[in-house]
Amino acid sequence: MLPSPDLADWQATEIAWHNNEIVPREVAAPSIASHSLHLGIGVFDGMMAYRNEEHYYVHEIEAHLERLHHGSHQMQLPFHWSIEELKAGIDALLAEVPPATYYIRPIVYRSAPQINVTGSKAIPVDVTIFGVRVPRDNEKSLACQISPYQRISSRAVPVSWKICGSYVNSYLVRLAAEAQGFNDGIMLDQEGRIAEASAANLFLLKHEALVTPKLTSDIFPGITRKVLLRLAQNLGIETIEREIFPEELSHFEGAFLASTLMEMKPLHQIGHFQYKSSNHLLFRRLLQAFQEITHQ
Repeated sequence: MLPSPDLADWQATEIAWHNNEIVPREVAAPSIASHSLHLGIGVFDGMMAYRNEEHYYVHEIEAHLERLHHGSHQMQLPFHWSIEELKAGIDALLAEVPPATYYIRPIVYRSAPQINVTGSKAIPVDVTIFGVRVPRDNEKSLACQISPYQRISSRAVPVSWKICGSYVNSYLVRLAAEAQGFNDGIMLDQEGRIAEASAANLFLLKHEALVTPKLTSDIFPGITRKVLLRLAQNLGIETIEREIFPEELSHFEGAFLASTLMEMKPLHQIGHFQYKSSNHLLFRRLLQAFQEITHQ
């Protein structure tokens, strides 16, 4: 078994921005009888607030908050705070917590003690933002299995809205991987195509090209994925988005996962295929370009 992460490095901030106020974190907790808790009816997002010397750089803040706004309204969890007000809330929170690099988690939910689905529109909507202090490590490589769990279909639950309940899929993928001694699992879609990891997009390296699964409605359109494709094009690196099947994994020289929280994590294994990703030239070039952005 692989060692578990030090949970002391992943503690949430003791305070939170909650409905336009800075409060003790647990004041924002939903009722044990809330339908958001029982049914997973909530929408969240996550962004990195990088502490660089004496200031913060919050990466792609507007894109993350716009996605939160879109998903919440699609789920009929409307809130009236604007993007600018949410940005101000993040600034207020960061001003009150110890200086560090944080993963910022905004979440939209209904906290009232009412478990029914019918009539839920009458229940007030809460918005809370807290932070989690996280370590930064882009050098440690990971091992993935091909997951026994399939990627949930967007025809069942839209995968691009970051709905709380849909992440049971990711939870089961990660649990299964860790039980077999892996860090994560790579999910396939209903057609047997490679989709993504439990909570990260997959990139593969072949010669001078960066290859990633073509977006379908069943693949999460990650903001970090979009940033990396743009960086690759700016660096003159060929980018290929196409269908990829597990039997093709032997054709690649390297692989990495990309997400807001992971940033870029090199892979040394997918199933029984081995890679030397950490020192691959394309990975090093992209990592350097990404870090130049996040260290502003």
